[in-house]
Amino acid sequence: MDYIIKPCDWETVDLKTEQDPNKFGEALRGYCFVGNCMERGCYSTFKLLERFEAVNYGKIYDEAKKYIFNQYQELEDLPLHVFKLELKEEDCYIENAKYKIAEPFEIICAWSWDGDGCLYFCWNDRAVINNDCKCDYNWEWINEK
Repeated sequence: MDYIIKPCDWETVDLKTEQDPNKFGEALRGYCFVGNCMERGCYSTFKLLERFEAVNYGKIYDEAKKYIFNQYQELEDLPLHVFKLELKEEDCYIENAKYKIAEPFEIICAWSWDGDGCLYFCWNDRAVINNDCKCDYNWEWINEK
């Protein structure tokens, strides 16, 4: 089953196969952050979907910190915000039915911000980073994933 997210410009993005890091990152930004189409997540809104859970330590936190602060060492004294959304196998079915409506996935969203900032997304095993998260065109693949 494909995952498709429609960002505000109504372009369909298949997260499994998308090769453009800008489209991939912006699709996740549009999905994860709550706001209207005029707001940009991690710039004009910092509110995530309610299903995200804060991650304050551990492997996920350390990995996000490594990618964000590896890019900008001067950000290391800024707060790091890391969140996780996971859809488990048992959550992919319509209750009391045998119909599967989704595939399991995990999204990690992390950022550091002081007027300028860095935004990181990991969807399953694909990850991108934007070192100037005010922009929608600075996304780069993280090849180590």
